[in-house]
Amino acid sequence: MKNMKFRGSNKRQVIYILFSVFTLIFGFGLSAEVKRENQVLDWEEGRKRFIHKNITLDELGLQSPTHYILENFSIHSELDKGPIPIEKVEGNLKLLTLGFQLRKIESKFKNIVILSGTKDKVTSFQPKIIVRVDAPFAYSPTSYVDSKVSLKNTALTIPAAESTGNWNTELWFAPKWDFPILNTFAFERIIDTASCPDAIYHEYTHLITGKYLGNNAIGRSLAEGISDYYAASLLGHPELYTHKTCEAVKRQLLVSTFRLDQKIGYYDATIESDFKKDFSFIPSLLWQYRDLVGDELADVTIFQAITKTNAGDRFFPEFVNTLSKSLYEEIKKRNGEGKAREVVLKLEEKVWIPHGVFSHYSERQTVFSTFPKTTVRIPNSDEKSNEFCDTKNEMEFYWKEVNVEEPTLRFYWNCNQVKLPLVIQMDQTSALNFLLSANMHTLNGKLRFASRSAEKPNAKLSKEDQMLYLQMYDYIKENYFYRRTMEKEIRFYFDSGNDANQIENLRMEFAYLGNSKKRFRYTFPVL
Repeated sequence: MKNMKFRGSNKRQVIYILFSVFTLIFGFGLSAEVKRENQVLDWEEGRKRFIHKNITLDELGLQSPTHYILENFSIHSELDKGPIPIEKVEGNLKLLTLGFQLRKIESKFKNIVILSGTKDKVTSFQPKIIVRVDAPFAYSPTSYVDSKVSLKNTALTIPAAESTGNWNTELWFAPKWDFPILNTFAFERIIDTASCPDAIYHEYTHLITGKYLGNNAIGRSLAEGISDYYAASLLGHPELYTHKTCEAVKRQLLVSTFRLDQKIGYYDATIESDFKKDFSFIPSLLWQYRDLVGDELADVTIFQAITKTNAGDRFFPEFVNTLSKSLYEEIKKRNGEGKAREVVLKLEEKVWIPHGVFSHYSERQTVFSTFPKTTVRIPNSDEKSNEFCDTKNEMEFYWKEVNVEEPTLRFYWNCNQVKLPLVIQMDQTSALNFLLSANMHTLNGKLRFASRSAEKPNAKLSKEDQMLYLQMYDYIKENYFYRRTMEKEIRFYFDSGNDANQIENLRMEFAYLGNSKKRFRYTFPVL
C-alpha cells in the first residue's frame, strides 16, 4: 500500500516536471514570438546579393499607428478593403521587405527626378497606391481569367487610370506556386514576388512609366524593358530574379537567371507587340547604354526620354531617337556641345548601330539620306496607260515625307488631272534594312492603294472624272496587283557608278517583272 502511494506520488512529480518543462518551453516560444526581430532583405554591395538586415518600424515611415500605410502606399492582404494591421507586419520578413524596398526605390526615383530637372511630382500618388500581397494569380492587368493567355502573373501593376486629376493604381504580388503547371513561362514564375526586391523595383517603375507611356503601355516591350532596366540599374547589378536578388529563388530549382550583360542580337520589330518573344533585348541594350555613359547619366537621361515619349511610341525608332536627343542635351548642359556630339556619335557606333537601331544622329548612314527631299514628278513609265491618259500622265512622288518614323512613299497617278493615291510601304522587319553598308544594294517594299475604299471616287468629281478614276482604279487592280493580296512587291535598287562605294541613282521597279516589264520603272538621282 505504501509502495503504491510512493509510485502515485512519483508519477505526479513526473507529470509536474514534464508540465513545467513544457510550460517553460512554450513560454519561451511565446516570448520569442512577441520579441521577433524586424528584418528585411537589403542589398549588400560587396557581396552583390540581398542579406537579412535588422530595422525598426520607424525606418518604414509609417503613416498610421495601427495599419500598414506608407506615404504613398496602402498595403493590403489579398483583396481586403482595409490595410494590414501593424501587429501582423511585425516580424514578417516579406511584409517588412516590401515596405522597406518600396520606400527605398521611391527615394532613388525622387533623386533621379530632381537631377532630370522636371518639376512634375512623379513619385507622389493621390490617392495612395494600393499594394496587394498574396493577391490572386492574374492573367492580365485587366482580367482574372483569360482563356487565350496561359501565363499567370505573380506580380503585376494594374494600369494607372487618371480620374479628376487623381491616379488610381494597384500593385499585385501573388503567393508562391506550390504545384506549378509547366507551360509557357510558368516554371519561371513560381516565387513569392512580394519578398523579391528586384520584382518590387520592376513593378514600381511601371507606376512611373504609366504616367507617360499610357495605360496600355504595361505589358508592351518598351515599358517592360524599362522596368527591368531600372530594377537592375538601381541595384547596380545586371542579374535579375535569381537567388542573389530574391532569396526565395534558391528554393526553386527550375527558375532560370536573367542577365542584362549577355550578348544580344539585332533588333526585331516584332518585339514591339510581343515582348515575350525577346524580353531581354531592350533592357540589355539599355544596360550597354549605361556601360557607355555611366549609371547616373543613364538613369537620368532614360527618365528624361520617358517624359518625352508619347503613348504608343515604339522602342525603335521613337524612343531610341528621344533618348539620344536627351543624352545630347544633358551632356551639352554639363560639358558643352563638342563633348555632347562626341558621346552621341560614340553611342551610335558602339551601341545602337551594332544592334540594328539608330537615331537621327546617324541619318547620313541610312537610306533616307539618299532619298530626294522634294516632290518629284515623272512621266508614267507605263506606255499602255497613254491610251486613256492623253492630256497628262505622270507620277507625283512625295519623297520629302519619307523618314524612319514613317518609311512610306506616298504618290499620285495623275491622269488628265484626276489623281489616284498610292503608297509604297518599305520593309520594316529589321532596322538593318535602312542602314547603308558595302553590301547594301536593295530595299524591298509593297505597292498598295493608299485608301481602303480606293474603289470609291471622290463625290466632288464630275461624272466624267469619276468614270476616269474608276478606269484608273481597275487598270491598277488588273495589271499591277495580285488579286488575293491587292498589292505588289517593289524593289529599290541603289545603283553605283565607277566607284562601288558611291551610290549615284535610286532605281525603283517591280521586284518580279513577269509580263509587266517597264510598266513601273523609275530612276531618281541620289543627293
